Amino acid sequence: QYVFGIEPLQSMYGAKGIAGNIIPAIATTNAIVAGLQVLQAFHVLKAQLEANTADKSGNKETETDEGGKLKEVCRYTYCLRDKTRKGYLLQPTTLPDPNPNCFVCRNATISLALNTSEWTLEMLLNRILKKELGFGEPTVMIGEDSIVYEEGADIDPTEYGPNLVKKLTELPAGGLGHGSAFRVEDFTQDLEVEVSLSHKDVWM
Repeated sequence: QYVFGIEPLQSMYGAKGIAGNIIPAIATTNAIVAGLQVLQAFHVLKAQLEANTADKSGNKETETDEGGKLKEVCRYTYCLRDKTRKGYLLQPTTLPDPNPNCFVCRNATISLALNTSEWTLEMLLNRILKKELGFGEPTVMIGEDSIVYEEGADIDPTEYGPNLVKKLTELPAGGLGHGSAFRVEDFTQDLEVEVSLSHKDVWM
């Protein structure tokens, strides 16, 4: 209502007319965004092909760092409402550097301090993994393949339910204590992070 100026009270015919205009607009926007994504995919593939060709030929003059090359060829593309002074409706910009404070961008281990003898797995899930880190359907793993909790449409909630009330130190596969590490995955967001745990008696 605020963005598009649509009045909150509409007749049935008015609502049908608005919906009839919105649906083609959404389809058109999706098509434009998909096309821009494919163009960026071509840039990535071309840069990788050039890097591989330079590496095989041993040509040091054309050989470049693949990560730096991808950053040069990839672009954010803004779709503008009004044309620029040169008449463009698409405005490409260079990619920013990874955010050092983002655990997704930096692909590093998160350090977490809490009272491992008082915190339960349910507290860890609700207060840290879901609320602070934004995991929707987390899978918690200790070690290489010991799953202590998992969510999903095809997961039986009673399978890992007993672990929710357990203290972190009482979890299977040796539990989680000072110096432990565990991995959290969320396949719905293609998100994965390693957490390094340390014990702290007083946790604020």
